Amino acid sequence: MTKFLNLIFSTALIERWNDQLRPVEFSELDKQSHKIVIAWLIAKIEEKENNTKIDYLKLIEYFIAEFAYRAVVTDLKPQVFHYLQKHQKNEFDEFVQNELFEIVDKDFKIVFEKYLNSDNEEIERKILNASHFLASRWEFDIIYNFNPNGYDVKNIKESLDLEVEEYFDLVGVRRLELGKKTKNFINLVGNMRFQRRWAKTPRIPNTSVLGHQVFVAVTSYILSKKANLSDKRIVNNFFNGLFHDLAESLTRDIISPVKYGVAGLDELLSGYEKMVIEDKLLPLLPKYLREEMRFYLSDEFSDRSVEKKVDLEYLQKDTKIDAIDGSLVKVADNLGAFVEAVYSIKSGVSSKQLIEASDKLLEKYKDKRIYNIDIYKNFRDLENI
Repeated sequence: MTKFLNLIFSTALIERWNDQLRPVEFSELDKQSHKIVIAWLIAKIEEKENNTKIDYLKLIEYFIAEFAYRAVVTDLKPQVFHYLQKHQKNEFDEFVQNELFEIVDKDFKIVFEKYLNSDNEEIERKILNASHFLASRWEFDIIYNFNPNGYDVKNIKESLDLEVEEYFDLVGVRRLELGKKTKNFINLVGNMRFQRRWAKTPRIPNTSVLGHQVFVAVTSYILSKKANLSDKRIVNNFFNGLFHDLAESLTRDIISPVKYGVAGLDELLSGYEKMVIEDKLLPLLPKYLREEMRFYLSDEFSDRSVEKKVDLEYLQKDTKIDAIDGSLVKVADNLGAFVEAVYSIKSGVSSKQLIEASDKLLEKYKDKRIYNIDIYKNFRDLENI
């Protein structure tokens, strides 16, 4: 698990569009996070408005497989990447598989092989492909508007527009192209790549709130699989991890020492977050998605079923009920914070805040087990990579 998570986190160091004049840096980790949010939205719209059956666990696992594939080949330019996939697919796939199989368990090997053998016309693959181009174009539009006369910029812009047009048969893509409200939700999420984690604390890599969310989502998936939870719970936990910081798109990332160190501030911030979620965020979604988003965002680290708030002991007794394992997602969130701190310290950029945070997290999870998973061992393994 820990070597795979290290691979996923390393994509925060992969710069995108690094041959273009950019007003900001774009990382692969951020792009992947934006991509799966877009995929969730398109899938939900397609399911509701086009009566299409979506396998959300497959969508998640294909996404993670694609993410891992991209992480292995690091920063190949898109044209090189797509050329190899088109003209030497079997050899390229075999290379990635051999590299990846050195660090993943047998369950993910099965997932990855299923992905490699899947058809591009499967609805889950189609949604992910559309989301890939939409997320890439979102980034490139910033570059295009900043430097429209740069070398090859107009050609790249036109190429991305044409790629997106190939997916106009998907209702969600048409809505994003023609509508304003839903597009603003995607813009709001995209802007989270500009919100940096660990305010006032220099780090390498300097990760964003958007990138952190997808790391937490992937970690939540892995922990949920280790806990042998039902497919529905795995899906719930993944998307809870993906959206857990969404309110911060409107409040900015508030570091824990401020949030929890000032008496009463946590409650005040919680109340404000609920207000902006209702007034600013939910209205950007179709009405039929708002209750689901409330379920993800309300007390995001609580253990809760669809019907009521429950405790962890109750969820551990019945791994099949429709619920969110907030305690497990909180572990994933803390593993995300821990790897951010440790990675920077080992890269030579340290601070009192980073050292204290990593030490406190180790102490917090000492002898801690959830669903018989040795949580402390996972922290130690990440520390020693």
